[in-house]
Amino acid sequence: MAIGILATTMWMQSITAWERHLNQAYIAGLRLHHSMQTNTPSGEGLILTRLSGQDATLADAGLFTKLPQVLASDYITRLSINTFAGNGDGRTNRIDIAIVSSTLQYPIAKLKGSENKPAGSGLAELTQLLASYCAEPIIFAKYEQGFWHKIDGNAIWGCDAAPLDLRLPALLIVVVGLMILSTLAFSTSGTFQSFAQMLANQGLHQGSTRYEREGPEELGTIIDAINEYLEGQQRSLSKRAMFLSGVSHDLGTPATRLRLRAEAIQDKTLRLKINSDIDHMTGMIMSILTYTQTEINDEPPKKISLFSLVESVVADYQDAGQNVTLAETDLPNVTGRTILFSGGDKGKWSKKQSPSPQIVITAQPLALKRALTNLMDNALKYGRKAVVSVEANSVEAQIHIDDFGIAIDPAKLQRLTSPFQRGDNIGQVKGSGIGLAIVTTIAEQHGGQLEFTKGQFGIRATLTLPR
Repeated sequence: MAIGILATTMWMQSITAWERHLNQAYIAGLRLHHSMQTNTPSGEGLILTRLSGQDATLADAGLFTKLPQVLASDYITRLSINTFAGNGDGRTNRIDIAIVSSTLQYPIAKLKGSENKPAGSGLAELTQLLASYCAEPIIFAKYEQGFWHKIDGNAIWGCDAAPLDLRLPALLIVVVGLMILSTLAFSTSGTFQSFAQMLANQGLHQGSTRYEREGPEELGTIIDAINEYLEGQQRSLSKRAMFLSGVSHDLGTPATRLRLRAEAIQDKTLRLKINSDIDHMTGMIMSILTYTQTEINDEPPKKISLFSLVESVVADYQDAGQNVTLAETDLPNVTGRTILFSGGDKGKWSKKQSPSPQIVITAQPLALKRALTNLMDNALKYGRKAVVSVEANSVEAQIHIDDFGIAIDPAKLQRLTSPFQRGDNIGQVKGSGIGLAIVTTIAEQHGGQLEFTKGQFGIRATLTLPR
């Protein structure tokens, strides 16, 4: 706003000063005409010097280049101005003029005409024309049959008399102002876009429960509101976890009493059903507590080797006699070309298979281990065995878990990622419907996702994590 006002003020001041300069030159032309007509002093800014002797003779002959003050290379602009005498008899007077300039030939065609001008206006238009160019001409003029005069009016229409033109600086100020505004606009837009991207990818790389206040005031207000919302959400989750923890603890005692009393039931079938219901009830409570603790997300993230973590989880299952295998992961390491002592392999690139590929990511190791355990449990429960493989590039890492069960529609499995959703085999396989919801929550907290596709033998679960 201030830049626009400043530039406009400078521009208008330049235009006003230039118009004043031209008006002063016009008035000086009127005074010059009156001075030549009445043979009186011309006034401030105009110096009239009468030519005499040989100089007057040369001027009458039109040989202005022969005058002492004129160079042979100078430009000579000749014109005559006829004006009304101003005495009411209709008679006109003639003014012969020669303009000598070292830089330019004056475009006298721009004058409105040289015939029948009002008294003094023709000469005034000429002096105004002289003032519109940056030059310091020498003017020779003769009124009617009078004497030639040399006229020095550079104090009025010379370069030094012209006002300072601030239009170019004003234009530069506008350009600089627009550049500054554009930079601020792009910077503000970039800040908003960066924050929006941070919100869209809420995970371990961004920060989690609180964001730093930055950028313009409007964005700061939004960040404060979001921080307040996140703090309230975190408090709510903490209260929920404390409540569920208390409930699970309080229910532990009556569940134990129920189990002890069930042992006294003589009917074995009824006893087993009651114990199964007790196990299902306590399992549901523990699953809900685990899901809530996962939502709280209070485990600090750290740099870990993803392949080593997957390898340790698979080893735990193998130690327990479970049918879980880790597929060979081929992440080639390109070594430098050997120049000296290379033998027959000179000039060739070589690949070396690393025994334990290093895929470093930022993650919560306990939460990630819980997610992998849930996926492997599902693969063993519904597909008899699980094959785990790892892929990675510079952007993301993927953990694939393939089972060998009856292939179902992956879209149905995707719907089971919501809490307490069970499949069509709800009566055949035990479960609480919370396992995949926990995996999905952990994936989202890491900025990743869980997807299901049809594998070679059954269903492939893919856990994608950013690097």
